[in-house]
Amino acid sequence: MVRKLLVSLAALATTLGLMVPTATSASAFGNEWLGCAVSGGVWYYTAPCNGGQNYGPVYVEFQIMDMTGSYTTSWAVPAEYVTRISSGCTSGSSLCQLQFGNSASREVLMSVTITQNGVSETLSTGASVEPMCGNQWC
Repeated sequence: MVRKLLVSLAALATTLGLMVPTATSASAFGNEWLGCAVSGGVWYYTAPCNGGQNYGPVYVEFQIMDMTGSYTTSWAVPAEYVTRISSGCTSGSSLCQLQFGNSASREVLMSVTITQNGVSETLSTGASVEPMCGNQWC
C-alpha cells in the first residue's frame, strides 16, 4: 500500500513538472543557480547583478553556479544581444559573456536551460549595466 502511494505521488510530481530525486542518481541536480557579474571590479557572482565602469568595454558574465557532474546547456540570449557575445553561450558552456560599450544603461535578462540525466531546469537572472562618469554613476 505504501509503495503504491509513493509511486502515485512520484507520477503526480512528474506530471506537475516537479523534480523527483531517485536513489540511482549520484548528482545534486536542483541546487544550481545562475549568477552574473559586471566588469569594473572583482568578478563576484550574484543574482541579480549590477555595475559599470568609466573606461573601455563593459563585460557582463552569466555563470551557472553550484554545478555537479556533466550537463548540456541551452542559452537563451536575447536577440538584440546576440552580436554582443564575447565568450561562451554555447551548448557545452557553463558561462555566457556579453560585451558592451560604456555609454548607455542596459537591463539584460538571461536564462539558460540545463539538462542532466534527462532532467531539465531553466535558470534566469538579470544584470543592470550603468555608465559611469569618473567615480560615480552618470
